Amino acid sequence: MRIPARLAVLILAGTCLSLGACVSSTTRNTNTNAGTFALIANEQVPVPQIEMGDAATIDAIINEGKNNSQVLATLTEMCETFGPRLTGSSNLQKAQRWARSKFEANGASNAHLSQWGTIETRFDRGPSTARVLMSSGRRKKSEPKVLRTLEFSTLSWSMGTDGPVSGKIIHLPTTMEEYQANAGNYADAWVLITPKYAARGGIRSTGFLMRERMDERHEIRKGIARRQAAANDPTAELSDKVWEGSFDYHGSFVPATLTLDEDGDTPTGSLSIRNFSEGPISEFTRDGDTVRFVWTHDMGTSNIELTFDGNEATGVSRSGSGNEFPLEFSRATAESVKAEHEAKDSKEAALAAVLAENPNGFVSSSKDERVWTTSSNNWIERKLADYPIDVEVNVRESDFDYLSARAYEGVDIQLELDLQHNLTAGPFPTYNVIAEIVGSEKPDEIVIISAHMDSWDGPGSQGATDNGTGTAVTLEAARILLAVDAEPKRTIRFILWGGEEQGLLGARGYIDSLTDDEKAKISAAFVDDGGTNYQGGLPAADWMVDYLAAATAPINGVFYSETDDAFLNVNIRPTGDKIDTHGGSDHAAFNAVGIPGFFWDEVGRADYQFGWHTQYDRVDLAIEEYLIQSATNTAVLAYNLANAPDLLPREDPNAPKKEDEETQGEEIEGASY
Repeated sequence: MRIPARLAVLILAGTCLSLGACVSSTTRNTNTNAGTFALIANEQVPVPQIEMGDAATIDAIINEGKNNSQVLATLTEMCETFGPRLTGSSNLQKAQRWARSKFEANGASNAHLSQWGTIETRFDRGPSTARVLMSSGRRKKSEPKVLRTLEFSTLSWSMGTDGPVSGKIIHLPTTMEEYQANAGNYADAWVLITPKYAARGGIRSTGFLMRERMDERHEIRKGIARRQAAANDPTAELSDKVWEGSFDYHGSFVPATLTLDEDGDTPTGSLSIRNFSEGPISEFTRDGDTVRFVWTHDMGTSNIELTFDGNEATGVSRSGSGNEFPLEFSRATAESVKAEHEAKDSKEAALAAVLAENPNGFVSSSKDERVWTTSSNNWIERKLADYPIDVEVNVRESDFDYLSARAYEGVDIQLELDLQHNLTAGPFPTYNVIAEIVGSEKPDEIVIISAHMDSWDGPGSQGATDNGTGTAVTLEAARILLAVDAEPKRTIRFILWGGEEQGLLGARGYIDSLTDDEKAKISAAFVDDGGTNYQGGLPAADWMVDYLAAATAPINGVFYSETDDAFLNVNIRPTGDKIDTHGGSDHAAFNAVGIPGFFWDEVGRADYQFGWHTQYDRVDLAIEEYLIQSATNTAVLAYNLANAPDLLPREDPNAPKKEDEETQGEEIEGASY
């Protein structure tokens, strides 16, 4: 990390390095220096002398945000009224109209829904249940006893059941011999898929495997034997230029294929990641067993580095945003292909035989007590008629173990699933919600405050911390600024994105709609998408630090948490010559085109992973004092940057300009040594 020299200057002698150490136990919730210091690299420093908004308005913003907060009420109203808000769903569209009305009611200008795309099929998930039943008596009309209620998820954009469907449970065979032992028993049954708890990949891998199995069953039902020709003559498709492997996407191992031809003067090839992207390679170099090349794909470019060892290759893909993803490849041999085909064909034949009996559906296991929700493949373009008919539910680990044990014991129980999945033929438009406080002097210059409004929609979830909290914070920041009649010089634009969960689609669509001149006049875009913790800081390129530190300084020493026994301050983290952040939310779409995009460092006691994309993402996870700080801080930051002398600097003002570099080069060439 490169820290500017001025940060090395110590504060006045005797000044404490942390605010908590400066406050006595009797006055620990009162800070007489509130708002008079900045926090940079976790050290208190004087506030950079940059003119921001007027002090009276900032005081009014803090008072309104701290003492008249509506952020939790807004979050609760949205989540309890509309529930989870899947991209393109009726729930999301209703919630977007509600948000637009909220902006309008609070006095924002230009509140509207802005279309960024369309989807072919709408998915609306209705109430869904899963129960284990046992007959409660000899009389046929007696109500069955409910032994257990299961927690589960299914893929968004997948078929459900036609009302409650019950049946016995039975394990999925992996060989034809296993199938023959139970032939005839799979009809109208729920089939348990044996889990691989020790396999690589965390909870997210369960969702990926579900959608791969969904399409595999679909192919089998259509009568496509993809491997049969190769099984008959496995050497026919072999090529020493084709490498099969995987792309490790945060623990989900996505199939990948590398084609590499070094026979000519200039190596050529391509790389494809299944259901993600594919494209050519270029700028190829080799250093012994290590090769490097640039992969161009739909989302930009990535730098690939691979080290080869015989028929194996390992390496890494580095995205433009700095994220790294491990890669593994193997080159097929005749023996390995034949063995693979024999194993796969045996499993596929057994699965085909099970499907021919028309079971009720399939049951798979999560890797812990959370169940993860994601989507089927190709949901944007997939038409209603193309959706596979087989149902698969993913239950928490303890529920699967219960079902598996009862099946092995031969207990006469029934699994009943009622999955109200409503798929509707489109196309349907998809939107962002946009509203503004128009700038008084420079209305064409923009500060963007944003969060994504869409969420995953698994049973039990309300889309609260991902990302109802960010949505509520954005709405509340707008309300605060409008309530105090803030008059920013630049326009403050509030945006609630759609389609974030499926690949930052709303943000990318918005950026694509802008001209180069409009992009140049965006000061910065801020995204609140880290859950219910508070806005504890920002990563920033060194030359951005002063602006952001001055803009957030008024919050420091103001919000005290009795539970945390600490002030909820905002730390600006210098990260050298770029905004060193991840690419997992809408801010990354801005960084990709040279617009400063920021993802808040969310700090606090909440466990974001607990609710993230799972059945536990509900309003009761929300921590009100954190949301109050976040909304108020957002309002202060937006107001200050909208009144700053200039846009947030995008480049180091002390770096040599291009013409200077060219001049220096000419001087060096003409020098004699």
